[in-house]
Amino acid sequence: MYLLNTDGVIRIVQITDTHLNAAEDGHLLGMKTLHSLRCVLSLMQLEEPDPHAIIVTGDLSQDGSESSYRHLHSELAAYRAPSFWLPGNHDIPENMAAVINGSHSSHRLIRTPHWQLVLLDSSVRGKVHGHLSDSEREFAVSCLQERPDLHTLVTFHHHPISMDSRWIDTIGVRNGKDVMDELSAFSNLRCILWGHVHQESDHQLGDIRMLSTPSTCVQFKPGSSDFEVDHQSPGFRWLHLFPDGRLETGVKRVEDIEFEVDYSVKGY
Repeated sequence: MYLLNTDGVIRIVQITDTHLNAAEDGHLLGMKTLHSLRCVLSLMQLEEPDPHAIIVTGDLSQDGSESSYRHLHSELAAYRAPSFWLPGNHDIPENMAAVINGSHSSHRLIRTPHWQLVLLDSSVRGKVHGHLSDSEREFAVSCLQERPDLHTLVTFHHHPISMDSRWIDTIGVRNGKDVMDELSAFSNLRCILWGHVHQESDHQLGDIRMLSTPSTCVQFKPGSSDFEVDHQSPGFRWLHLFPDGRLETGVKRVEDIEFEVDYSVKGY
């Protein structure tokens, strides 16, 4: 468990789906992902210059190499805020762990005087879709049960609900309904946050805010039946968590840079 001893508003930044490679000029669908990440982080420095924590929600690497994780570690080391990393379907957890082993980045529970952030692993080795295992669900439930006085944000890589996109909805959390039924029974759950879908969304499910976040590289077109790349720019999500359980959030995108993208590719 990692303790953030801050009693006021908690300022969180989420970046996701960085898709870095061993080669610094590695790309996804034509976009150089280390370059686009640096552009997003530069924007973050301007818009959210002093967050309490940075959450990186999966697909950190495209090729799973230790070098790709070292690139990310190097870029985030410039920030005072601790970063916390989750694997996605493109990641190789052993190589990721080799880079962050023993550091704050490997913590999966963050607590403050008023909030807790629970980080889960929804990845399935060798598969694109996600699944939350019994042990991951039990961990989330135990955190919610142990501290019912803490407002709770749960995050993982894959989406647990429909994105109204036929191809994307085949690669979400396969047991998403069971997960939602189980977690939504807890009145202290305020938000579920994910990456994977390379697009922004914001829904309310009862008392729970349901959020997805753009990639720091290529974006996918919302509502598309088949794989389709969007023309939106890379970005990040900011979240402000208030002591009374309120949550304010938004997405910031890099708007002043032209990124090279190959729109003819029909998969990643």
